[in-house]
Amino acid sequence: MKKVAAAIDQRQGALFDDAPPVRPRTSDERARGDLIAMVETLAGAKAHPWSARLLGWQLRTFAALSQRLTPIDAAALKARLDAELARLGPAED
Repeated sequence: MKKVAAAIDQRQGALFDDAPPVRPRTSDERARGDLIAMVETLAGAKAHPWSARLLGWQLRTFAALSQRLTPIDAAALKARLDAELARLGPAED
């Protein structure tokens, strides 16, 4: 058997030359707007604007929509939400 060095085949392009450009990761603007609206609703309230049951639904919605954001945006909005919930205290039934 002959030992032949591997030669570059010019017919095959570079591995990632034909790949489409990667978009920088950004937050989903619609999800971000919905989350900001939730936080601003709490920020403008003197008492809980939602019942305990509806607040639970809003928190589940917040968790689902925050997955569409970048981790930094999600953490910042979650911190604002937690601060507003702490300010308002526990929700009433």
